[in-house]
Amino acid sequence: MEGERSRFISTAAASLAEVNFGNTADKNTEVFRMQGKATLFGHPIHPILVSFPIGFFVGALISDIISAFNHMPVWPALSVVLIGFGIIGALLAAIFGFLDYITAPMSEAAKKTATMHLTLNLIVVALFVVAFFVRYDRPPSVLGYVLTVIGVGILGIAGYLGGHLSYHYGVGVADEKAPPERHLPSGTATAGR
Repeated sequence: MEGERSRFISTAAASLAEVNFGNTADKNTEVFRMQGKATLFGHPIHPILVSFPIGFFVGALISDIISAFNHMPVWPALSVVLIGFGIIGALLAAIFGFLDYITAPMSEAAKKTATMHLTLNLIVVALFVVAFFVRYDRPPSVLGYVLTVIGVGILGIAGYLGGHLSYHYGVGVADEKAPPERHLPSGTATAGR
C-alpha cells in the first residue's frame, strides 16, 4: 500500500513538472512544435476551454427556441444565466487563445486566419455582452433573441476557423514529423503523409 502511494505521488509529481507555459520540446531533439506557450501537460489550453462558452451560448439559443414554444418564464431566465456563464468562459478562453496567437509559430496564411478567428470571437463576446444587458431585466426580449441567434451564427464561423487553424495549418499540434512551415496540398495537416 505504501509503495503504491509512493508511486502515485511520484507519477503525479512528474506530471505536474510537465505543467508549464512554455514549449515542452526537449532541447536536444529535432521535434518541431506548432504550439504556443499556453500548454498544460503538453496540450494547448485554449481548445480545452472553448467548449464551455460554446456550450453555454448554444444552450442559451436552445433555451430561447424552447421558450418560443413553451411560454414558461424559466427558459428566457435560463438563457440569461447561460449567456452570463458563456461570457465568463469566453473571456477566460480568450486569454489563452491570445497567448497562443502571440507565441505559436505560424505562417502568414495561418496568422491571417488566426486574426480573423480572434476578431470574430471578440465580436461574438461583444454581441453576447449586449444581449446579456438587454435581457437582464426583461429576459424575453426580441432584440436579445436576435443577438443570440447572430452571436451563435458568428460563433460557428469562428469555430470553423479555429478548427482550420489546427487541422489545416497544424497550429497547436505537437507533431514530431512536421516542420513548422509545412505546405500541404489540401485537406488536413496529415495530408500527404
